[in-house]
Amino acid sequence: MRLRVPFYYNDFHCITDRCNDNCCVGGWEIDIDEETYDYYMSLEGELGETIRNSIVTSEDGEHMFKLNNGHCPLLLDSGLCKVHAELGEEHLGVVCSQFPRYSEYFGEYKESGIGLACEEAARIVLSANEKFSLVESELDEEVVEDSEFDKEYADIIFAARDIIFKILEKKELLIHERLACILELSDKMQDLINEDDYEGLNALISSYDQSDVETTLMSINREYEDGRFDSLSETEGIRSIIYAYEDMEVLNEEWERDIKDVVFKFHEALTIEEYYTYNSRFFALIQERMDEYKNLLQYFVFRYFAKAIYDHDVLSKAKMLVTNFFVIKEMDMAKWIDKGWNFTHEDQLDVIHVFSRQVEYSEENMEVLYEAFIFDEIFEKDNLMGLLWIDSVSI
Repeated sequence: MRLRVPFYYNDFHCITDRCNDNCCVGGWEIDIDEETYDYYMSLEGELGETIRNSIVTSEDGEHMFKLNNGHCPLLLDSGLCKVHAELGEEHLGVVCSQFPRYSEYFGEYKESGIGLACEEAARIVLSANEKFSLVESELDEEVVEDSEFDKEYADIIFAARDIIFKILEKKELLIHERLACILELSDKMQDLINEDDYEGLNALISSYDQSDVETTLMSINREYEDGRFDSLSETEGIRSIIYAYEDMEVLNEEWERDIKDVVFKFHEALTIEEYYTYNSRFFALIQERMDEYKNLLQYFVFRYFAKAIYDHDVLSKAKMLVTNFFVIKEMDMAKWIDKGWNFTHEDQLDVIHVFSRQVEYSEENMEVLYEAFIFDEIFEKDNLMGLLWIDSVSI
């Protein structure tokens, strides 16, 4: 088997007690794998007793640590883990030793990355100043046969993902224009996938080049000038997007506070003219930092786009890029206002950290989003395209 990772993957190392928002206090269930559980059960002495007293078993037989006000009971006041400090990293459970790393398997490839719910991982991802690339290496794991894996189709999806990475690198384009091109390409791909036209899908991806980007942007601009998007209100449209995020189970108080603040500031207290003023001022401020958004979107592409190999839903992955961008942008703007018209790189990291913990680390919350993409009108491709274009014009 081969391992494929983003170029910054190996830069990650846990900063332990220097972490401001320790992953042991996130309020998540901390599952314990069977091998680790058996080891903890065999431990003698006071430490073994302490660990065992901290473990509960669910109705379906899963073992996990019993949280204390959202904190792991084995977290020391110093911010270090009692197991890590006294037994060593090798005796942490799989969940604890791997976080924030995540992995997906695609045929002979295992793809791994680092997740934004960890503040150090978020710092590495958003601070990356190289052109995005993937690094491959041999992995000492056996390839598991998977009857659902279609290598020919997977190769097309991987090729499409490479195109999307390249689109996001086009710094001569506004971030909105890059997203519009990705949305249009994904929509065309989805039509071909729905028709089982994999020959046409391969032809679309094989021939995609700069002329397709230019054609897409000219076409959308022509639609805008012809009044195609006149019925869309940007603030009402983004407010409708946020409803889907509000429908998620709240996993942390910071998220609930921040999303309510966004709704009040931009969708209750401001006129559309005032919104446009704030919007243009904010983007003027961070014009030299657009790589932070580029890096963020490339992270989402790497983590989610290839899942279409199994669920055949390319378009939802592109829609999520667009809606995540709008929500994070407004969270950024709200923090900018709260900080007295100042928005630092550290502020961006804080926003991403809160967003990721709420949205990415709950399968149920991700399902809420994907269902909204199917049933809510605002998530139709043309509406998202219109919102992107209106927003780009306003800045």
